[in-house]
Amino acid sequence: MRIRLNNEKREKLFRVARNHRMNDLTDKKLELFKQAKENVVNDMPQFFDIAKTIVERSYPKDDVATLQTFKIKYGSPCDVVAKDSCFYFAYTDQDNVDDNGNPIENKKHFDFKLNGSLNGSEYNREVDFGYAFFRDELIAQNCNPDINIEQEDNQHNPHWTKHTDQNNKVIKSFEQDWQEKYQVDVIGTSYCRSRSIACTHNEYQSMEKMLVCKSELVRTHNEFIKGVQLDMNDVKGVLKSMSYLDNGIEFVNEFAQSNIVDEAQVIRTDGMGLTIYNPENALQRIMERRKAQPTREEKIAIAMQMQQEQALN
Repeated sequence: MRIRLNNEKREKLFRVARNHRMNDLTDKKLELFKQAKENVVNDMPQFFDIAKTIVERSYPKDDVATLQTFKIKYGSPCDVVAKDSCFYFAYTDQDNVDDNGNPIENKKHFDFKLNGSLNGSEYNREVDFGYAFFRDELIAQNCNPDINIEQEDNQHNPHWTKHTDQNNKVIKSFEQDWQEKYQVDVIGTSYCRSRSIACTHNEYQSMEKMLVCKSELVRTHNEFIKGVQLDMNDVKGVLKSMSYLDNGIEFVNEFAQSNIVDEAQVIRTDGMGLTIYNPENALQRIMERRKAQPTREEKIAIAMQMQQEQALN
């Protein structure tokens, strides 16, 4: 006798399919996401070396050491040296002038902190970078690092609040180790917004590439999860259309292109109704989405557009 599908069995099959989809190594978007993280791991230390060179040129190590000696000797009146990870860099473009004929000065904040801005704004904070970079670690602690993407159009509800609170609590445990890698001594007691540090055009461009590097991790994470969502919407529709467990198992295994589930894994429950949905068309749409991969030029254009949109916000 054939076992009928009901909501509990459908949910079981859905979770199996989703777990497979989240770890599908044939997904080009997952590959791009992993590459973006690798770029962050490899390139951020190099970007920081450039930032450190700029800062130490303006605040030489000998001056820092002298002031630290004075602090030990005289106390708080000489407490003017602190480590920082956010730098307000500026360069003057001699080749371009404003309406008054003065060279244009370009300024932007470059924040190496885990929650630092991705668009050069001092006030903007970006938790999505940390969620993307520590995604595996968050999942290992039963958190949902994809929550901001999944709830993009419905944030600030109890479900979103619960998961972001859990994420942020775990992320805090990574912040100190991260920040210790990306901080340098700076002289001054004011906030970085008023502590403009001169740099060259090439150095400034390198710092902008740092923002793009961080933004790419957020963008590729976003694209990967949205691709998963599209596929899983189709899977949910197919499972809802089916009446019998064996059909559901056959579809999920075909979706995974492997025998990842069998009848023994599914809890026996009572059956429910169905709606019309075409599993063959759904699989075709899923396979087509997996083939999509932007060119290098398209990725750069998307990253720059993302920065511009964030700057406007």
